[in-house]
Amino acid sequence: MTPGDRTLPLPPDSESMPDSTLLSPEEAMLRGEVRRIRAFAILLVAICALGAVVITQLGGDPLARRIHLGTVIGAGITAAVCAAFLDAARFRPGYVIALVGAGSVASVAGYYYWGYLSGYHAVLAFAAYLISVANVRGTVAVGVTIAVGGHLVIGIATITGVIEDRALLRSSELATFDQVATLILLNVIVLGAVVLGIQNHAETRRTLTENFVAFRELARREAQLAEAHAEARDAIAAGGRFTRQVLGRYRLGELIGRGSMGEIYAAEAIDGGAPFAVKLLAPHLRDNTDALRRFQREAHAIAALESPHIVRIVEISEIDAPVPYLVMERLVGADLNAVVKDEPIRPLAEVVEIVTQVSAGLDVAHAAGIVHRDLKLQNIFRVESDTTRTWKLLDFGVAKLTDSGGTLSQQQIVGTPGYMAPEQARGTSVDARTDVYALGVVAYRLLTGLPAVVPGDVPSMLHEVVYRMPPRPSSLVDLRPGVESVLAIALAKNPDLRFHSAGELARALTEAAAGRVDPTIANRATAILARTPWGHWARQRTASIAPRLG
Repeated sequence: MTPGDRTLPLPPDSESMPDSTLLSPEEAMLRGEVRRIRAFAILLVAICALGAVVITQLGGDPLARRIHLGTVIGAGITAAVCAAFLDAARFRPGYVIALVGAGSVASVAGYYYWGYLSGYHAVLAFAAYLISVANVRGTVAVGVTIAVGGHLVIGIATITGVIEDRALLRSSELATFDQVATLILLNVIVLGAVVLGIQNHAETRRTLTENFVAFRELARREAQLAEAHAEARDAIAAGGRFTRQVLGRYRLGELIGRGSMGEIYAAEAIDGGAPFAVKLLAPHLRDNTDALRRFQREAHAIAALESPHIVRIVEISEIDAPVPYLVMERLVGADLNAVVKDEPIRPLAEVVEIVTQVSAGLDVAHAAGIVHRDLKLQNIFRVESDTTRTWKLLDFGVAKLTDSGGTLSQQQIVGTPGYMAPEQARGTSVDARTDVYALGVVAYRLLTGLPAVVPGDVPSMLHEVVYRMPPRPSSLVDLRPGVESVLAIALAKNPDLRFHSAGELARALTEAAAGRVDPTIANRATAILARTPWGHWARQRTASIAPRLG
């Protein structure tokens, strides 16, 4: 089977997909705590069921027994509800507070029935430790206040004769001092279990934080290494076969890059003048008459674009030239891929500047019916002068004229997998929103230092593009919620849910970076993430991917 014959399968249901998101310490702790509380709820259901059966068979004061039996049944029902509905995806603190509250009330009634100095108190110490380890939003304070406070009140009231000792296991034969000392000791044990649980929680959090920082740095380095390997392969494959040759009125110099549709050489005009860059059409396209015609048509359309943020095309060869080429202005500076090597995470203000300028170029191209389709770090170039810094779009080599119905790679997947929009990865129709998605991927990379798609083999990357949202940005770096909402909209799997123009994305990002919260943007992001949350695979099956990998 050739690469072009591969068909990517549908993903299984979301519940069975592995969640490879790099979880923040808060998210990891919440998942662990919820699992622990749910296990405790299941255990409490069993204890309450067994306790209810035992209580009905015992003697003791009838009123105390009925009260205790009622609270045990109530705690069991509450625990059953928590066990059924409590999970990390739909966590609500109310579930846990209700569970702890019901259990604590049952404990207080148990002191009155069993005896405030009975072995029943051991259940409280065990439960206090489990809840303290979880430490979920105030539940420790609620549980300890009810259980320990209730135990002290019943114990002191019984010792002082305020209430009659109706317990099944009475302590009246003990001296008053012994009763008080034992009462205090039992609650010290409970408080000790609480302190131990809280310390355990803090130590676990510290360890998770250290691991998170280490794994995040490792992931960033692996992404950089993967990109470096890709560049090295391109450099090895790139041969300057046309260096020192003359095409038209241009003498070619060193090979300076490889575009999606051919090689790019530094060049100078024979009759002098400014330096140029010459792109030569790839050999496999030179004998394809239809491809040459489309190359000519699209090159002329791109040359007609007028924007300081699009590299200027100054000349296009004749269609019958031995080696078709186009001549562009030679830019002095660095592409964005080289810029991020020194500092992978870029300041928010710089990202806003890049997105704003690139979107201006894209909007001009989109207005002319041209979709770039290969927007990535390498195709964004920084040109600096003494007073200005301009970001320009490069390499419209895989651009598509939206009204022409054809491209230079017709019926094939074109572009770079890590920056492709889902519809592009499927091989279906593309439009301006495809470039909006790629610009969102660029912004995500600049803000987090990590790629939106895990580098790997092409089929796996395309599969991830279509079905999985990248890890939550704020779990990787400190980021304003409004900025994260803008990224969620830009990276929506459904193009209808994205920003409809690059300019709209740039304006939303500018507002969010300034701290101005737009409720409409927040609501749109919430709706998108409800369908596919950050770091998760799509919950619903979508159309099969059957691209031809070009």
